[in-house]
Amino acid sequence: MKKTITKEFKFDSAHRLYNPNYNAIKNQDIFGKCYNLHGHTYHMFVTISGYEKDGMIINFTDLKRIVNENVVDKFDHKNLNETPEMKNIITTCENQIEVIWKLLEKPLEELGCKLEEIKLYETETSFATLSR
Repeated sequence: MKKTITKEFKFDSAHRLYNPNYNAIKNQDIFGKCYNLHGHTYHMFVTISGYEKDGMIINFTDLKRIVNENVVDKFDHKNLNETPEMKNIITTCENQIEVIWKLLEKPLEELGCKLEEIKLYETETSFATLSR
């Protein structure tokens, strides 16, 4: 039987949605008010699976450390468009989640865990999901 655990993380970041190949008018038409710099308090849910060792898949303290080092510390109180990891993407929630997956997958595998799903809430009612 497969078991998973999930932990929630929060971080505050700013971004603006724009395509560098478009002029300001086209960007404004496509992205609307999100073309302007604005911020969110992101809520991220990271779900992992693995084999139980000592009665747990991973110590939540270790999961917290990995996610904080590889994601939260890099993006909290930053302009996402200016971070090395996201400067060349359109910083939509669905694109951000792909970057985050790449940042977490290997460190979690090194601890014998498998990344199963990430949910990234941009607002209370808007979120993206990436799952295995």
